[in-house]
Amino acid sequence: MVFSKEFFKISANSILESVIALSIISICLYIAIMVYATVFTPKTSSNFYFSRNYVVSLYYESQVNPDSIDLISNKNIVITREWINSNLEKVNFEYKDSSNVSIKQNVYLQK
Repeated sequence: MVFSKEFFKISANSILESVIALSIISICLYIAIMVYATVFTPKTSSNFYFSRNYVVSLYYESQVNPDSIDLISNKNIVITREWINSNLEKVNFEYKDSSNVSIKQNVYLQK
């Protein structure tokens, strides 16, 4: 039986080994950058989740006490009300924070 060392006589410090190692490193680096760019978007930032939770809290507050949302005066919040019929009201919440994350939610309240 013949050993494989006799068939492959490539030294450890060859250019071929360096090229293969650099290509493997560059492929791994490319994949890591693509994963990083996909994960860290404006929709996954903490400001986005804070803004979304704030709008949801406004929704729950409007269900408990519909008149309480009229008392909110903030330049970052735009609240519009529209009556669909005599028992159904559509309330639009739009919240913009300092990082220009804009959250919009339509809520229907039954009277």
